[in-house]
Amino acid sequence: MQSMVFFLEIISNMDIDLEITIFLSSLVLFAGMQSVRKSYTENLKRAREKGKGVGEKPVNEEQANEQPDATTRQNAQNARYAQIDKSLQAAFEAQDYWQVLKCWHAMKRFRECPIIHISQIVKSMQCCNQGHHAIVAELRCYFKTYNKKRDICLVNDILEPLARRLDDSELVDLIVGMLPSIHLTKDSRTYEILLTMHVAQQNLAKAQDVIAEMRQNKVAFTPCATAAVMTLALQLSNFDVVLKAFSSLKTSWDIRSTWAVSPFGLERHKQDILSKIVKLARLKGKLAEVLPILEGMTVPQEVMNAVRSEVPMQKTHHDICSDASTSEGSRSDSEVEDEDTGFVAVRPPPGLAPPPGF
Repeated sequence: MQSMVFFLEIISNMDIDLEITIFLSSLVLFAGMQSVRKSYTENLKRAREKGKGVGEKPVNEEQANEQPDATTRQNAQNARYAQIDKSLQAAFEAQDYWQVLKCWHAMKRFRECPIIHISQIVKSMQCCNQGHHAIVAELRCYFKTYNKKRDICLVNDILEPLARRLDDSELVDLIVGMLPSIHLTKDSRTYEILLTMHVAQQNLAKAQDVIAEMRQNKVAFTPCATAAVMTLALQLSNFDVVLKAFSSLKTSWDIRSTWAVSPFGLERHKQDILSKIVKLARLKGKLAEVLPILEGMTVPQEVMNAVRSEVPMQKTHHDICSDASTSEGSRSDSEVEDEDTGFVAVRPPPGLAPPPGF
């Protein structure tokens, strides 16, 4: 720098034009910068050869500095997600369905699939008067965006509450029709839900279509689906199907999941089914074929009275029921009555075999 100052003083004392002075000064400055740059480059090269970068941080140090930043961002994202999820659940419990949908759209911005009850979103869309096609479009978008949640079990969880309501049968059909577009196929539970819905609505044509599809695809009938088939057969007065279904249901007759009815009306529903079975058997003249299935079952007293009036036990050992004894309070050894419920437990006589399974 001192040489440059000295040079400029010499130039200033000379009688030279201003333009030439600026040009010469620029040349000197450029030469000085090139010298500094060359020196810096050589130093940098020597430092890299020794494993010490000049003017840059070691790789492990950079990673150490970047890691806390990534962790901080992830923690902030998780906190934000948890806050939105909490707001969504609170809004759903408060029946503020517009707020539920607002939170839902905010949750969809996250990369990971939102772990929520998608049935809540469907109900919220329904309460906000969004049409069936809009709901199906939202579900299709959800399953296509979040592949990890594309599972028929989740679809069944959506369908089950909808299938219990008469007004949602169209939505159920649209959701089922959507399955091929998201590469899912119906399983035994899906068919069970559809069959139960159509039988409850007495839509016999669609119920028979579901049964035919199940047989074509070789899908096993669950106990609940078998109960729906039996109810359908009772509506059609098809005794052969009723008998097969009733025989198949004997082992699961008292299991709660067999019946798609409210727990409060379960016993009354089973009593009504038994009454219809006995009535149809008497009408077809095939009551003797029902008796082996009733062995060991707890049967309502009114059903026992109907059977007793038709087939007294004194006449044949193949019958279950007996006529009331002339002595007050006496009862056949084949019957044990529950005084609280009025149900009769039938003790099976020997030598009776049940009909073929359903």
